[in-house]
Amino acid sequence: MKPSRPLTFSEGERWTLTQRRMFLVLTLLGTVGIGTALWVQAPNFDPLDVVALPMLALTLLLLDLGLTLRRISLSLAFRVIYIATSLYFLLALHQQFQVFVPLYNTLSENTYWFAVLYAAAFLTFPARRAVVVAGGLFGVSALISGLNLYAALQVGPNPRLVGSVVQFLLVGGVMVAVQATFSFQRMQLLAARAAAYTDALTGLANRRAAEEHLATLYARKEPFTLVLFDLDHFKAVNDQHGHATGDLVLKGVSAAARSHLPSEGLAARWGGEEFLLVLPPLPHEKVRAMLDLLRAQLHEQRYGAVDGLTASFGVATARPGDHPDDILTRADAAMYAAKRQGRNDVKMAELRRTQLGNPPVLPGNQRPDA
Repeated sequence: MKPSRPLTFSEGERWTLTQRRMFLVLTLLGTVGIGTALWVQAPNFDPLDVVALPMLALTLLLLDLGLTLRRISLSLAFRVIYIATSLYFLLALHQQFQVFVPLYNTLSENTYWFAVLYAAAFLTFPARRAVVVAGGLFGVSALISGLNLYAALQVGPNPRLVGSVVQFLLVGGVMVAVQATFSFQRMQLLAARAAAYTDALTGLANRRAAEEHLATLYARKEPFTLVLFDLDHFKAVNDQHGHATGDLVLKGVSAAARSHLPSEGLAARWGGEEFLLVLPPLPHEKVRAMLDLLRAQLHEQRYGAVDGLTASFGVATARPGDHPDDILTRADAAMYAAKRQGRNDVKMAELRRTQLGNPPVLPGNQRPDA
């Protein structure tokens, strides 16, 4: 299976929109479900449900209003409704021992929802916290069930009730254990994936991640602006100050590049002392202004024993349908044109599209030293 590319700003926005829609559906279904439950009970309402269910519906509606007005975050909304729902089912579990169990000698279907709560904990909270939340919920439910079962058995033996409670607790324990195992395995997979797409030294996206990102933009016919830049005379830094200082420089440059990157952009270490920025399709004046600020920051900052750092930049803008290889070639040619003309500058590639999909010929036959 081909790995998906790193998460981008647009995907993050779509994920948030999906989560927002999910909460809206949850609000609608929850409100309808609560209304239906009360309608079925009428006129003999359950003492707990007649109070708790309207409060639960009101909580859902208030949270949805808060999200609409941007007063609360999605994560907070999900956590609040999870806690409120869990509290309701714990109270209902206790009450059924007083109302339902004496009549039927078994737990009601209401307990089925605990499996959903255990699974939802790992969707609502980070993995380690979810284990604590789900484990805590299981512990409280076990305590309620155990105390009430003990009280019921004082009246006389009740094998059916014992079997029902044991099954309820066994299923709950298995659910928590399975969800915890899958959650930690998912964390390990995500960590491995992040490592595969991240440059270990700088923390930027690596070349593989950048190439897949460009391939996705090409497949979606989305325009973009590419900036390819190379540190001037970086070999001399390693020769004079050592590779440890060179690594410090690369880390500092990466942090500076990231600080100037638009939120929907991608910064990658392209190779060695060469970096790639994938930007939205910005006007050349804005790109130039951003890169001039970056150049000034690189020149002013000190990286160990190194200061006065400069870089050469090449910029190329893609239009829908332009192949990433062609845009990279144009940005590369512009960057080396900047080096030939004295370095420490920004050069814009021509806006023409390449003909017949063939990359343009690089000016000159030799690249200048970095």
